[in-house]
Amino acid sequence: MISKKLHARITAAVKYLQLYVNRWWYLPVMGILAALDNFIVIVPTDGILISSSMISTRRWFLFAVATAVGSTLGAVILSYLVEIHGLPWILDMYPGVDQTRTWALTDQFFSRYGMYLVFAIAATPLMQQPTVILASLAGESIYEIGLVVLAGRSLKFLLIAYLGSHAPRVLSRFYGMRGEMEDVGVKIS
Repeated sequence: MISKKLHARITAAVKYLQLYVNRWWYLPVMGILAALDNFIVIVPTDGILISSSMISTRRWFLFAVATAVGSTLGAVILSYLVEIHGLPWILDMYPGVDQTRTWALTDQFFSRYGMYLVFAIAATPLMQQPTVILASLAGESIYEIGLVVLAGRSLKFLLIAYLGSHAPRVLSRFYGMRGEMEDVGVKIS
């Protein structure tokens, strides 16, 4: 959970950024933020995509593509870094993460479902980093990880961008979406 002060700063930064939603550089910035979300988990990527699609409804498809490509690029970079540095690097960044219940469950499901799990997680609001890390540690190809994440993230981001531009109230009923929308200052009653 993030602090109220950090939450307020993120909301203000997103509102400021979205003043420029129709500028040529907005799409690459969305992609960069989506890539960074693989490393600094506090970027409300889904909320930024939804609110951007609400502001500029005609560009929903471009917003979704930029976010999916950025998120995939971040996953590929994360996978590459894990391949080079291994589990010790992850444990230096996130001490004790391998001792958490989430890690154990993800490891168990990855052992059973492999890349299908990576796709399923990429297509949901859940964090994709643990599955990308486990896939890398299991020796899966970076290219395969990238393609699977791109497929899952494209599906997810196309759906939420479309709904954000056409039916935002529907999104508030999806698991995790109301919080993401509130993180960027969107209030749906």
